[in-house]
This record gives sequence, structure tokens and C-alpha cells, in this order.
Amino acid sequence: MSLSQIKREQPLNRRWLPLAFGLMAIMFALGCYDNNTGDANIGGAINFKLPAFPETGSNRVQVFTEMHYQPSYRTQESPRLLPPDGSVPITGAEVVYPSIDEYKNLVRTSSDVVSGQKLYTTNCQVCHGQNLDGTGPAAAYMVTNGPVPANLRLDLTKNSTDGELFGLISCGGRFFCNSVLQGGESQSPMPEFRRLLSEEERWAIVAYIRGAIGGQ
Repeated sequence: MSLSQIKREQPLNRRWLPLAFGLMAIMFALGCYDNNTGDANIGGAINFKLPAFPETGSNRVQVFTEMHYQPSYRTQESPRLLPPDGSVPITGAEVVYPSIDEYKNLVRTSSDVVSGQKLYTTNCQVCHGQNLDGTGPAAAYMVTNGPVPANLRLDLTKNSTDGELFGLISCGGRFFCNSVLQGGESQSPMPEFRRLLSEEERWAIVAYIRGAIGGQ
């Protein structure tokens, strides 16, 4: 490198010095900064004001408030059906059995096919399809990403009892049902509808499916 090149580069490097000192001053100031009042002090001799961010909750600055105040305890937690504020349970908690086999003998408590069809259309049709054959709009995206939606018109579903269908809807499908019922994780894209729909609503879906596919 020639002497002339060194001389040309020196002024360029010096231009960064004020910026570097400025950043250092800001960092030093933030170290002596009261976020509640905005007061900043450097060395006891320099005093000035910065924007104040009073502490709220567990974070000094709430940037994504919709993420802080949601009822989740871990990342990617499945959604849950929470009771209304101030409500008092009068019927007790739902019994969750440890395996799908224990659901088989449950007796259907709803015959509301009309409500069941509406609930199916809202919650199930996107994957299982309008004709219950597993060809819903979302099915094409699941071919290479895990279990595909079940064809509910096959004998496997037809030969399932109403109680078994209720259990499968509740725990999120057949593949990982027993694992979920025992407290494990599900790799299925189907949600656990026991966390989203009431018992009555799930039984109504069972009534609609049974009426549509026949079987037991």
C-alpha cells in the first residue's frame, strides 16, 4: 500500500470516531438510567432526560403484549377451552380415560345431528372434507408433513363404536391417541378437541358422523 493510499484512508477512519464515542456514551448513559422516571446521570456531573418506560408486569417495555397475557405455560402449547371468568363448575370435571379402549363402551349422549353437522363443518371439514373422505382443502399440504386426514368412510371408522369415535375426536386422532391420553405429546396436526369443544358438542359430531357413514 502506498503512502498516498494510507493518507486517503485515515480521514475516512476518523469519521467513525464520533459515532463510536456517541454509542459508548449512550451505552454508559443507559447504565445510569432510571426507566421509571427517564432520569440519566453520567459521572454525577451530567444529567439529562431519556424516554421513561415505567415497569409493567414482568417486563419493563411491553412490545408484544398479546404474547405476554395469554394462558400458555410453554411454547407451541395446544389451545385449551377455558371456563368464563367467575364461573363455578356444577357438573364436575370430564373423565379422561388412559387408553382409547376404555372409551369403546361409552354410550352416545347426543343425537343432535344438525348441530353436529355445523360443528363438523367448522372444525373438521377443512381436513376430512365435505364428504368425510379425507380430501379437505388442507389435506394436500399434509401429504409430506405427517399423518394425513383419515377417510372416515372406511371400515376402520365404520366399525368403531360411538364411544371410540368420541375418544378419537377428544384426543386428536387415532395415531397418537393413547400417548396423548397418558400425558404424552401428539405429532398429529389434528387438535385435541377436548380442549376446544364441550362433551355435548363432541357427541353431536359423533352423531353426525355416524349418521353420514353408517356402521355401528
